[in-house]
Amino acid sequence: MDSTALTVVMIGGLVFAAHVFTELFSRRRVPDLLLLLIIGIVIGPVFKFVTPESIGGFGNVFSTITLVIILFESGSELSFKNIRDSFQEMITLTVVSYFSIMVVIGLLGHYCLAIPWVTSFFMGAVLGGAAEAIVIPLTKQLKVTSNCKTTMVLETSFSTVICFITSIALFNAIQDDEFSIGHVIGNVMSSFILAGILGFLGAVFWALVLQRIRTVKNSTFTTPAFVFIIYGINSLLGFSGEIAALTFGITLANIDSVYNSIFKKFFKQQPNTLNYNERMLFSEIAFLLRTFVFIYIGISMKLSDWHSIIVGLVVVAILLILRVLSVRYSITRKSDDYTELEAMYMSCLVSKGLAAAILATMLTRIDVPGAEMVKNIVYSVIFFSIIVTCSLIPLAEKSEFFKKILRFGLFFPAKKDGKALRNADKEDVILLQQTDNQHIITGENNSEKNCD
Repeated sequence: MDSTALTVVMIGGLVFAAHVFTELFSRRRVPDLLLLLIIGIVIGPVFKFVTPESIGGFGNVFSTITLVIILFESGSELSFKNIRDSFQEMITLTVVSYFSIMVVIGLLGHYCLAIPWVTSFFMGAVLGGAAEAIVIPLTKQLKVTSNCKTTMVLETSFSTVICFITSIALFNAIQDDEFSIGHVIGNVMSSFILAGILGFLGAVFWALVLQRIRTVKNSTFTTPAFVFIIYGINSLLGFSGEIAALTFGITLANIDSVYNSIFKKFFKQQPNTLNYNERMLFSEIAFLLRTFVFIYIGISMKLSDWHSIIVGLVVVAILLILRVLSVRYSITRKSDDYTELEAMYMSCLVSKGLAAAILATMLTRIDVPGAEMVKNIVYSVIFFSIIVTCSLIPLAEKSEFFKKILRFGLFFPAKKDGKALRNADKEDVILLQQTDNQHIITGENNSEKNCD
């Protein structure tokens, strides 16, 4: 069998394996993402069938495409109501979690590992962001309320953007030997606001022309193509392409509300949103892309430095503690809208991904003390944090011993379960009623057909 045929067989096998792993997670809570990561490690660092060098620059491009699709597809599932209800908790959790990690890791890196100040805080900034390609697919597999899902998706996206902006600002400070906190804050705010505006306007424009686009043959993929354009324009202008893609998806999903409240006076044409077939197609694309991204992460792992491996384990333990404390402060002490299990899920989301790997690799391009150490530690943290996240999610459901540990850290009052559980029950009742109504309509249609 030639190498091309073998590659095709491997790709087909990996796609089938991804579906099997997803089914295992839904039934047995066996972490499918972890299994995909292990496959990548086996065919990469262990047996060296594939190496990051053989993939070349395509790996980064492929990862970016996957990130854009996942953000757009996730945004298209969020409603304005859920965003409004969870926005305050999301902002608090994002800020507390990100900057607590940045400060603690920055201090430990300087005092314990003798890394220069700015370089050490650069490592903390890199490790403060979440792994969207891991957290967002996980949220879709968890049985949580829509408010909880919205909080996790938005917090992950916003923390990633802050991670990129803050890390690049610190990287420039390392290069120029000059750092300005005002400059960093200004970049963050302008990137968020301007990217959101462009993503919003792009979605409104696309909703108005979507019906005409559908008349063109083979036009199904034009929507994700337009999202790529929006992402690219924002990135070229120095804004956040991630926030633009997320805003595009949210606006397109809620275009009727936007039209009725803002644009009805200016446009007589009724805008369109994604139909069922388009949503299903984009969901399947996101699933396939996600599969190969996790395998690529496994291929890219570099765990030959035992010192970095040990430090990475310690850092992941610190990240978990800080995450639990952040959720305790932001969620369990300030909100009645989340169940105990949902707070536990949030506490387990410590995974780091491709964003951290890309940013850490940037540091090795310049000659600064500790750059190679920082990169190896970040790679180690990525590996172990994914294992921890994928392993603790099932434990939060099944293990009473683990639940007791999290209850102690979260300090979750039993009385706070009431409102969240009522909200969850309401959602279940509404979903059940919708299902029953659909069955009734289907039954009436079948009866009419039989009579005919």
